[in-house]
Amino acid sequence: MFEPMWGIPYVLYNFYLSLYMKSQGITDKQIGFLISLGFITAIIFSLLAGPITDTLGRRKTTFVFDVIAWPLAALIYAFASNFWMFALGIMINSAQRVTAVSYNLMVIEDSSNEQRFAAFNLINIINISAGILTPIAGIAVKMYGIVKAERFFLILAVVSMTVMMALRYYFHTETSTGKVILEERSKHKKKAGYNKNIYKEVIAELKYKPLILMIMSVLILFNMYTTIGTHLSLYFAPYMSEVLKIEKSMISLLGVANSATMIATLVFINPILSGKNTITNMVTGLILQACGLFMLITIPTNNLVITILAVMVFAAGFGIFRPFADAMLAEVTEGNTRATIYSLLNTGISILSATMGLISGYIYDLNPRLIYIISICILFICMLVLLSMKKSFSTQNSDGEAL
Repeated sequence: MFEPMWGIPYVLYNFYLSLYMKSQGITDKQIGFLISLGFITAIIFSLLAGPITDTLGRRKTTFVFDVIAWPLAALIYAFASNFWMFALGIMINSAQRVTAVSYNLMVIEDSSNEQRFAAFNLINIINISAGILTPIAGIAVKMYGIVKAERFFLILAVVSMTVMMALRYYFHTETSTGKVILEERSKHKKKAGYNKNIYKEVIAELKYKPLILMIMSVLILFNMYTTIGTHLSLYFAPYMSEVLKIEKSMISLLGVANSATMIATLVFINPILSGKNTITNMVTGLILQACGLFMLITIPTNNLVITILAVMVFAAGFGIFRPFADAMLAEVTEGNTRATIYSLLNTGISILSATMGLISGYIYDLNPRLIYIISICILFICMLVLLSMKKSFSTQNSDGEAL
C-alpha cells in the first residue's frame, strides 16, 4: 500500500546517482571504493541484523533502521560534494541490511508458500512500476542539469520515505513468530551471550541442510553480481553514457524499458511459471540475464534501439529469477532461527560484494566491458549450483516438481 512512496523517489534519484557522484569529482576507482566501503559496513549490520530483529521485533526494527538507511542517507547525498560525504552516506545506507531481514520476515511469516510468492511478486511489481517514471528524471536532468535535478529528487525522497515509513509502522502489527520471540526474551532476559550461541546453533544446523546452503550460495553470488552488472549498479548509467554513447537524458528510456518488461514478466509470465519447477524457472531467468548482458557487451555504440532490446531481455530474466529465488529461501527456512539465517545470508552477500566493489573500479577503469563479462561468469556459476540442486532432488524424489 505504501511502497510507491518509497519506490518512486528511489527510482528518480538512484538512476542518476552515479553520474551525480561523477559530477562532484568522484572517479571510477572511487566509485568502486564506495561500493566496497558500503558492503564492509554492511557486514557489521548483517551480523547484528538477526539479534536486533529478535530483540526489537520485526515491526520496530523495520521502522528504525529504514529511517536511518534511506531518508538520512538521501539527505547526506543531497549535500555531498566530496568523496568522504558520499562515503558517509553509503555507510549509513548499509543499515538497510538490518531491514532486509526484519522486513522480509514481516512479509513471509504468518503466510503460506503461495502467499509468499504472491507477496514478493506484488512488491516487485509496485517498486518496479516506479521505473516507468524515469523519463521525468531524464527531463529534469536535461532542463536543470544533473546536480540541481538530483538534489531535488534526493530531498523529495527524504520527505516521501519518512512519511511512508511512519504510516507503515502505524498500520502494521508484529508477526506471530515475532511476538513469541519477544515474549521468550522478556521471560528469560537473555544477555549478550545469546547472540553467539544462536549463530553457533544455526551454523551447526546448516551443516545438515545442504539445500539451504546451496540456495544461500546462489543468492550470495547473485547479489554480488547485482552490485556491478545490473540496472541497480552504479556502473549502469556511466556504461550507457560513456561506452555505448547514449545521451544522458535518453538513458532514462532504458529505465522505462527495464521496468515495463519486468512488470509484464511479473504480471503475465510468473503466474504461469508458478506451477512449474522452481529451479528450472530460476535457471531460465539466469540464462535470459546472461543473454542481455552479452548483447550489451557486443552491440555497436550509439544504438538506442538495440540497447533497449538488450535491457528488455535482461529485465525479463531478472523479473523471473528474483521472486522465485526469494520465495524458495523463505520456503526452505522455517522456525525461530530464520532471522539468523537471513542475517548470515546478508553477511555473506556483504563480504563478497565488498571484495567485488573493491576491485570493480579498477576493472571498469581497465575495460568497462569486463564488468559484464565477469557478471556472465557469476551467472553461469549460479546455474551450475541450481542444476546440481535439481539433480539432487531428482535423486531423492522422483517427482521433480516438488520445488
